[in-house]
Amino acid sequence: MDKISELPDELLVKILSYVPTKLDVSTSVLSKRWKFLWMWLTKLEYSDDEGNSFLVLRDFINKNLRLHRAPLIERLCLELWEEESTKVNHEEEDIKLWVETAVSRCVRYLEVSYNVNMLPSSLFTCESLMVLFEV
Repeated sequence: MDKISELPDELLVKILSYVPTKLDVSTSVLSKRWKFLWMWLTKLEYSDDEGNSFLVLRDFINKNLRLHRAPLIERLCLELWEEESTKVNHEEEDIKLWVETAVSRCVRYLEVSYNVNMLPSSLFTCESLMVLFEV
């Protein structure tokens, strides 16, 4: 066994918090020991600026955000740059669902970079939210 896998889960999760979320999830294939560590991250950042389409990112978030197990989300960043001509039907409903999931996990910092016409009403009663940044 390698030395890094001998570290306690809390420390491994802390190390993973410095890596982009998509890479965090990919560590689950390293071994049984790493399979579920990413689910306990408190910082989640999703971005389609790497040339991925909104559809690919949406599928990734929909599959992985519901598996997330941390009781608290310290930070959720959604950087979505879908062009008007390629917008997907119901993308705003997806974004609202992701925000509601974060609110249910006592999100403290929320950043949404997308033109969302209406955020979910649960956001306005979220007592844990300290920073809301919308572009």
